[in-house]
Amino acid sequence: MPGVVRFGVSLPPDVAREFDEVTSKLGYKNRSKAILDAIKSFLADIKWTTGGSERVVGSLSFLYDHEVKGLEEYLTDVEHEFRAIITATLHIHVTEKLCHRIIAVEGPAEEIKRLALKIMSKKGVEQLKVNVATP
Repeated sequence: MPGVVRFGVSLPPDVAREFDEVTSKLGYKNRSKAILDAIKSFLADIKWTTGGSERVVGSLSFLYDHEVKGLEEYLTDVEHEFRAIITATLHIHVTEKLCHRIIAVEGPAEEIKRLALKIMSKKGVEQLKVNVATP
């Protein structure tokens, strides 16, 4: 098959069994597609954690207390500062004081990491998660 590299993978039997069970539950028809997705996820995570200039796309998702003085203004200022990598934002009211914000991003992993660190370090921001993929 042109454009495809075939290689073997050796796994302990219990890991192979669990992999097959999980991928079957997720609806994969074969191991190849599941392994391809796992490798792509691994590579995106490595690019994210090393914080290099590799281009990634993804989102920052976090909860925050909108009653914390100055936090809303800070988040707006940060979004303007990073407008070169922010493609969209979504603001969701969860409770009277708790909000969920999702920021879609595209750009160098190091810039997305800087953005995440600026947000997560502020008082009132909770449970920030970063989800990235390589295009």
